[in-house]
Amino acid sequence: MTALYDLFVNPMQYAFMQRALLASLLVGTICAVLSCYLLVKRWALLGDAISHSVLPGVAFAYMAGLPFFTGAVATGMLTALGISAVERHTRIKEDSAMGIMFTGAFALGFVLVSRIRSKSVDLFHILFGNVLGVFDADLILTAATGAVVLAVVFALYKELQLWTFDPVAAAAMGLPSGVLHYTLMLLLSMTIVASLQTVGIVLVVAMLVTPGAVAFLLTDRMSRMLGIAVAVGVVSALSGLFLSYHLNVASGATMVLVATVVFACAMLLSPREGIVWSAIRRRRVVYLTALEDFLKQAYVLDRQGEATIAAVAERLGTGLRQARSALRRLAREGLADPSDGVVRLTDAGRARAQELIRSHRLWERYLVDAGGLSWAEVHAEAERLEHLGTRELAARLDEVLGRPEHDPHGARIPRAGQDPELRAEPLAARRIGDTVEVAEVEDEDPDVLRRLDEKGMRPGARVHVLHRRQDGTLRVRVDGREEEIDPALSDVVLTRPAGGTSRNL
Repeated sequence: MTALYDLFVNPMQYAFMQRALLASLLVGTICAVLSCYLLVKRWALLGDAISHSVLPGVAFAYMAGLPFFTGAVATGMLTALGISAVERHTRIKEDSAMGIMFTGAFALGFVLVSRIRSKSVDLFHILFGNVLGVFDADLILTAATGAVVLAVVFALYKELQLWTFDPVAAAAMGLPSGVLHYTLMLLLSMTIVASLQTVGIVLVVAMLVTPGAVAFLLTDRMSRMLGIAVAVGVVSALSGLFLSYHLNVASGATMVLVATVVFACAMLLSPREGIVWSAIRRRRVVYLTALEDFLKQAYVLDRQGEATIAAVAERLGTGLRQARSALRRLAREGLADPSDGVVRLTDAGRARAQELIRSHRLWERYLVDAGGLSWAEVHAEAERLEHLGTRELAARLDEVLGRPEHDPHGARIPRAGQDPELRAEPLAARRIGDTVEVAEVEDEDPDVLRRLDEKGMRPGARVHVLHRRQDGTLRVRVDGREEEIDPALSDVVLTRPAGGTSRNL
């Protein structure tokens, strides 16, 4: 309790800290409100340009004996007009125009500052701020400027929101885009001037960008974004104030550093955009995909009577440790029943595996029929899509495709409770003189599929076995054309006795 008193209450006995607290609160609020519009409008660089361009105005005002506010707003608006003029009347793009104008204005400001310095006047605090040196007049100016900025934003909230998100729609609805454009520039110039004493014209850019960027990572609604940005701006300004007091360091820079730390935390931990949560979600997707692949391969091997853990691991190309871990997870979810090194799927596990096979084959059909891909290109893409699709999406695909019976490789597209596998024999097992029909071909190797396509070995093709060489190569007649089929091809072509009309899928 004593530590908190020393940290926050004790400094408040000084009048300069009381004024600094109010100034920080005001600057943190108005900068945060405008930062949301700058971020959505992609005007962060414009804020940088105007903040630097007020320096010659401040110097002119000092030399002429005028209030800083007058000179700063004047040069800020002139710079904004100059950027628009360069962009509209030349081939120079907006970002280049900003760079040219603000560096020119900033250089002019430095020249004038050097002249003033020769008269023993230091404007260092205008560049980098000194909230601990705020006077009552500065505080009144900041409060008045903040009140005007917030009042205008509140009055034009809907118009500014529509214009920043979609200026074309705003113009189509009759909103005065030019007026809104220069109104936001005027508010930006006034905010920068109000922040001069607190964080300076160099560091004010961070306060005009960072709070809005933090809010943008946390929400996608403008009203919430404004609230979060104000909270971040105020917390950053006040935390920076007390830290700079106790550490005896520059106040404006400390406020900016606190805001940067908050942004880094949001970038890492934001539930929507955070790097950490995104990595966790990606890892979870990879893990669930591996589980479903295990389930599908276990189902296929179970149909062949070979569903051991070792066989599933070999088929997936993983180690036994990973396979056992996946099996334990499937058992916890009631999809499998491990015993004696054999994978036995429950009814729920078999149903889920059939859904994956159905989804895979529907996606292959869709990619060929609607996507225009060849049958050799679709397997890998369908392997990815089968894990993303829900049961409702599969039903929608089935309806769009006209409820197809087979995928492009001839495999049956199973319906609820239907066996997805066909009863067929490899072409390699057929005898000389047999006439068969290609029922299905394995779909995993694109090169094999391309070779089969060149030889006309597609589902529905009629094949007559003419001769078998000692190395297993078959000479066959395919739809009236003689071809040689080596064992690498004849092993992956599943056939059934020919009957009826040829079916080309």
